[in-house]
Amino acid sequence: MVGKDFRNRTGINCKVSVKGVEKISDAVLSTAIFRIVQEALTNVMRHAAASEVKVGLEKKDGTLILEVRDNGIGINERRIFDSKSLGIIGIRERVHLLGGEAVISGKPGEGTLVGVTIPLGKGAISNA
Repeated sequence: MVGKDFRNRTGINCKVSVKGVEKISDAVLSTAIFRIVQEALTNVMRHAAASEVKVGLEKKDGTLILEVRDNGIGINERRIFDSKSLGIIGIRERVHLLGGEAVISGKPGEGTLVGVTIPLGKGAISNA
């Protein structure tokens, strides 16, 4: 549903893949994941000049792995660490509060990757 809604609103094709995760029952974790994806997609829409974005969420070895990857112009390294890049700062802060790690990278003409890993505690995911 997210992919189709995003495409209809922006014209950017969006593919979503979810593996090993049926439902995130922890409200703090599910809200953080939602907000991270929301911010990453907002950045794609506003800045990437992309024609496609892929969102992947996977549970693997007690870790939640989230990736948002676009095929746009690629984020400039300076912007990754810019104090004015409030969306990126927000992503990092949310992930840090959950004990995880956020990696944002880009290559000119090859797109941007927002990669997040969050260790899972007991009960965070209903099918754990």
